[in-house]
Amino acid sequence: MRIGWGAAITLAAGLASVAAGAAVVSSPKNDFNAAIEKMAPADRAAYLAQTVGLTCIGTQTFLMGVADSGAEEGNAYWSVACLDGTSFAIQIDPLGRQVAVPCSVLADTGKGKECFKKF
Repeated sequence: MRIGWGAAITLAAGLASVAAGAAVVSSPKNDFNAAIEKMAPADRAAYLAQTVGLTCIGTQTFLMGVADSGAEEGNAYWSVACLDGTSFAIQIDPLGRQVAVPCSVLADTGKGKECFKKF
């Protein structure tokens, strides 16, 4: 699901709070993320591209991290590249809810966070 600016800022703030003190590890706290990690790369790219919407055909994914403490505990953060050259950051909470923001928005509001980089 693509989101508006308010949610984009919330996603960026979540990434910033993860950086502010929470360790990032792959964690079983998010069963949805664990299932995504087990997917074949092409299946994972197609799945995450669905969060972006009809404009994205996923070509590459990258797990940026999973928050293990704080308000964002259990949230997984992925990057997905699309065939048209766009890329998105995707947050997946422990209940499986997903939001996507363009990587350019993350770069502008994520306090040093960038797509396709571990945090």
